[in-house]
Amino acid sequence: MFTVYYSNQLASQKDLLIKILEQDPNPNPFEKETILVQSIGMAQWLQMQIAESEGVAGNIDFPYPTSFLWQQYRLLFPELPKENIFARSTMVWRLMRLIPRCLTQPEFAPLATYLKNPDQLKLYQLASKIADLFDQYLVYRPHWLIHWEKGEQHAILNEISRNISFKNKDFEDIAQSNLWQSMLWNLLIEDIKQDSDAITFNTSHRAYLQQRYFEKLDNLTPQEIEKLPKRIFVFGISSMPIQQLAVLNKLSEHCRVYLFFTNPSESFWEDAREDKVVEKLALNQSLTEEDLSILLEGQGNPLLVNWGKQGKEFLNLISEAELDTYYIPDMSNLDNGSLLAQIKQAIFNFEHHSEFQLSKKDNSVQIHSCHSQMREVEVLHNNLLQLFEQNPALSPKDIIVMSADIDSYAPYINAVFSRYTYGDKRYIPFTLSDQKINFIDPIVSSFLTLLSLKDRKFSAEEILDLLDIHAIREKYQLNEEQLFTVREWIRHSGIRAGLNKQNPEWKNYNSWENGLNRLLLGTSLKEESNSWQDTLGFDESYGLNAELTGNIAHFIDNLTAWISFIQQPQLIENWQQQLIELTNNFYQENDENTLTLFNLKQAIDNVVDAVQQTNFAEKITIDVLAQLFDQQLSEQRSNLNFLVGKVNFCTLLPMRAIPFKVVCLLGMNEGEYPRQQPVNSFDLMQYAPQKGDRARRDDDRYLFLEALLSAQQTLYISYVGQSLTSSAEKLPSILVSQLIGYIDENSVGKQTFTIQKHAMTVFSPKNFSNGNISYDKEWLETKNKQQEVGEFLTPLTTEINRPTDIELSDLISYLQDPVAHFFKTHLGVRFESYDQQIAESEHFDLDNLERYNFLDTLLGLNAEETEVFIENETLKGNLPVNAFATITKNNLLENIQSLKTALSDYLSEEKSIYEVDLKLNPQTQAVNLIGNIANRFGDEIILWRVGRLRDKDIILTWIYHLILCATDSGVSHLKFYYRQQSEAKYLEFQPIEKQQAKALLVRYIDDYLTSFNQLKWALNDNLDDYFKQVNEMEDETSRVMFCQSNIEQLENIYVQRVIGQSKQLDWVEIYQRTQDWFGLMISSVK
Repeated sequence: MFTVYYSNQLASQKDLLIKILEQDPNPNPFEKETILVQSIGMAQWLQMQIAESEGVAGNIDFPYPTSFLWQQYRLLFPELPKENIFARSTMVWRLMRLIPRCLTQPEFAPLATYLKNPDQLKLYQLASKIADLFDQYLVYRPHWLIHWEKGEQHAILNEISRNISFKNKDFEDIAQSNLWQSMLWNLLIEDIKQDSDAITFNTSHRAYLQQRYFEKLDNLTPQEIEKLPKRIFVFGISSMPIQQLAVLNKLSEHCRVYLFFTNPSESFWEDAREDKVVEKLALNQSLTEEDLSILLEGQGNPLLVNWGKQGKEFLNLISEAELDTYYIPDMSNLDNGSLLAQIKQAIFNFEHHSEFQLSKKDNSVQIHSCHSQMREVEVLHNNLLQLFEQNPALSPKDIIVMSADIDSYAPYINAVFSRYTYGDKRYIPFTLSDQKINFIDPIVSSFLTLLSLKDRKFSAEEILDLLDIHAIREKYQLNEEQLFTVREWIRHSGIRAGLNKQNPEWKNYNSWENGLNRLLLGTSLKEESNSWQDTLGFDESYGLNAELTGNIAHFIDNLTAWISFIQQPQLIENWQQQLIELTNNFYQENDENTLTLFNLKQAIDNVVDAVQQTNFAEKITIDVLAQLFDQQLSEQRSNLNFLVGKVNFCTLLPMRAIPFKVVCLLGMNEGEYPRQQPVNSFDLMQYAPQKGDRARRDDDRYLFLEALLSAQQTLYISYVGQSLTSSAEKLPSILVSQLIGYIDENSVGKQTFTIQKHAMTVFSPKNFSNGNISYDKEWLETKNKQQEVGEFLTPLTTEINRPTDIELSDLISYLQDPVAHFFKTHLGVRFESYDQQIAESEHFDLDNLERYNFLDTLLGLNAEETEVFIENETLKGNLPVNAFATITKNNLLENIQSLKTALSDYLSEEKSIYEVDLKLNPQTQAVNLIGNIANRFGDEIILWRVGRLRDKDIILTWIYHLILCATDSGVSHLKFYYRQQSEAKYLEFQPIEKQQAKALLVRYIDDYLTSFNQLKWALNDNLDDYFKQVNEMEDETSRVMFCQSNIEQLENIYVQRVIGQSKQLDWVEIYQRTQDWFGLMISSVK
């Protein structure tokens, strides 16, 4: 007996299933009940519901239909293997052997063209695609395979030609695809026959198995009848291949089969056609708009018609099977109050037109537009808190959040929902399921990385990422603190990329081999001892750091051995041995990762078994193996955390739409949902579609419909609807647009549904105004503080202890960049960012800082010392090599030569310092200006830098000049030498009167001391050009405006912060201070 129960409410179906279990218990308590499901999530939910109703849920199996039916086949055909010999995993390797043999035949010209350049990876990818296709044929078109085996290729073409969608297809391409596929299938059949006995082959062939199974069911012995299940429940399955439904129907002659199906409408809608189909027919028949409108209205509810194709086809299959069907009416949740209930009511009634009452207070359907995935999750968290506040009966377990790509949202979900801890009212317990195992398990992820290293650059960052894995780090006895040390060693030892020092064309001094040799040599020989065997010791690894160096060397040695092994194809047995050894060499097993490592080794064995079953004796490249494991491990998803009493974050899967009070959908973006499915041009099924066929886009439409129907109180949808860079509008998924359009068309008074658009950041003031609700109180406090604070540069009213002894270097630092000095010294704030990333390529040229440091060192070296220095820097990997080395070396020597000549009289002389101890009496308080001026040569002070002259250098030299003029220094000349391109030049000031020099120093110190309470600052960059132009301006207003413009254009993050956080600046005062500080300085330059 086969009975179909359908209802618009999954809860009603569940109640009936439990009632059947209660009223008709299994007479044999040791026999398991069988409930076929489409997802683990559905099995977990149903098991919990049964346990809640009955007190316990035990001795129940929840298999998938495919595995259950194979199990039933094996009950009556014991000779069937546990794993089908036609399994996709084994077909791939057989096709890998067979395809190359066929490429010379003209029928296989398309494949020969694709595989023109020999590449095992391309062959594997093609074989994998064809194996997928043959597997689909076995499920959905087994009669085609029978036709091929009988040589009746024309039968498939005839079937395709009868399809209405065929007329625009290229028949020759289809015919050729049909021909080579039939030939390849027959070769595959012969290959399987050779490796199987006749009985196993005949029973395993799924194209014939169903018919043999039916014949067996018609002639069962009493003992065989006893093996069959007494009853079978099919629950929560929205689609099923016609062959599987036929097998269950045949089984129902010997046992009871109950199929529970969610039918969104009580009306007959199985013959309804999508709007696009109706419009296409109307176009062909030249119907008027009025006739088209009548035709569309007759199609019923547009949401059900356009999104429900998958369910409609399953209903048709059930109807065609003439099964006993019973409807379970249940309208308890459709109270017609909320917009969501009105939509579900219209779907239930299959109404084309409705009259929706829209209310601003109704939040049962919410659509949110955000700037990014992060903002989607932040907005979701905020809205869930609001729902909890509005409905105290709502709990986290009543909420499900689904996304088509949960892996991409996982980091943001963890970041936002883990922000608050237990005890905070904003804490929401959550759980993440359905993540790909390689996304959440670092061991699996790093294992896949190790498999893909063959053609990598072996950059320092790539290798450090491996050492960041705890199990690898533990294996090589490294802790987190040492990892930081290792990073610094790698940075300073010259390691950038490349495993080996010897390359075909040059020695790679930025390789791991060279850097490691430096570390090892450095344990006993310092850099000052110069090179040994083309290697220079690394000082940091000297002495007690030898153990750490040895651990790094052990890791790199194992990695090098692995890389060497994977360069050549290997037999599968060799791969098995090496892969097991790989896990043993790189991962330290402990209580936390034992299961992961066991599963990893199990996956290795499974892959090897699949290859060996097919007698694939050829060598396999690491590229193929890497993709194989990537596919296999990526298919494994974590699903143990579903339905554990928290907010459930999971993937949007078939029949995951279990009833929840709140259903949330993230990432409903245009072009991303419904998900795109790459077109396989040689898939013949697409040219002759049948009821029950699976199509990704149809699946996703039905999933969207199921999500809407399963939401009991609130349907929450969000998408990235605004550009991060320009805030330009982005469209949502076509399904979301259809839902909005449907609501607008059916609303009373032609009201329009409002999409809630959110600010780009969580701290935007918009989140706390215009009626918006935000629970991020920290940002509200920040906003309020911003409103309370007037000026950023508000004077301090408290007394400050100012120094009586002022360091000369501190005064100069203040004058060179007063705003940065204020931030760093008084606020303790630094905005500079330091790039921690290690470069990934060898040197081709030097950056500005590297060039400056080299020139600075070369300035003080003679010819012999220069050669040693260049050689050592090359060995350290700090200089380019080969032709680039010569160019760089010549360029450095050429650029420094003029400055070296100009300073030749000073570089070899002994120098002394000029001690500064100057008493001054500014208005603020009496002070001592103390410090040292370096580079005194007799009665001269000679300063220099190997780069261009900067405003900082001019200011420093000017302050020195003022001090020398204000004291009896005995210094007759102060010069600052610099390099302008390849020329040497110097800066020198005209002498000024002693009292004038003191007065200027007093002014500087007065502003310096005043800045302890309120910052005094001025323009400090590009001063020469500024004064040339400002002095030509006649009126002061223009000068002030010009000064303001120059400051606002400064690329100084500290100045920009002051400007951005100040409501009004006294530009007249800043202009005047610029004149007072630097006017005389610029005019005094000789």
